[in-house]
Amino acid sequence: MKQIINIVLFTTAPSVVLAEDQQSAGLPQMDISTFPSQIFWLIITFGILYIFMWKFVIPNLRVTIEERTDKISNDINEAEKLKSQSEDILNKYESKMITTNQESAEIVAKSKKRSDSHIDQIKKDHKRKIKKMIDESKQRIAEQEKKAHAEIEAATLETIRSIAGKFINKLPPDDKIIKKLN
Repeated sequence: MKQIINIVLFTTAPSVVLAEDQQSAGLPQMDISTFPSQIFWLIITFGILYIFMWKFVIPNLRVTIEERTDKISNDINEAEKLKSQSEDILNKYESKMITTNQESAEIVAKSKKRSDSHIDQIKKDHKRKIKKMIDESKQRIAEQEKKAHAEIEAATLETIRSIAGKFINKLPPDDKIIKKLN
């Protein structure tokens, strides 16, 4: 309090001395005789403003800044957490894609192997059937050949008998004729 009184006296004394020589020029703020009161009210106003700022505004600003800082840091932490979760999900997705691709490749390989073995089995079955048909055909041909050979022998024997019967009275037995033919 003493300081304020000293400041007021220090500022008012020179202004009073200087104010005696001047007359009012028209603007009250330029009149040196009013300087002490202006300085007094300036000090009072800025003092009140300083106390108001110090007691009310700055603490509220400090609280607001701290809240914003906390919110920003919480948002950053949450964003990092979400980023790590999304990276985990992406890694899981990629690993599932890799395992799925491997499984599908295995399924395709198994299916191809099964179809190849099925085709091989069908080929073997057809080869057996064809071989069986060929064997049966060969057997029938052999039987037909024997039968045709027997018919030819019989026809040949009959022809020889009819021809020989015109030239020879007594014909030899059929066994002898067949021996001579072979």
